[in-house]
Amino acid sequence: MKTTVVRTTLEGLVATSYAHRTKRGSSVFSAAAATSEPAAAEPQQETAAN
Repeated sequence: MKTTVVRTTLEGLVATSYAHRTKRGSSVFSAAAATSEPAAAEPQQETAAN
């Protein structure tokens, strides 16, 4: 895989807010953005009103 493919993909993720970038010195780091939605694997609890 070429470096340009990785960089272009990361730029697209940052542009759509799926990732964010931080710069430390001359290095740039990318990380996944935090989501506010619950994970799909977690069951939803329902409350029963009597």
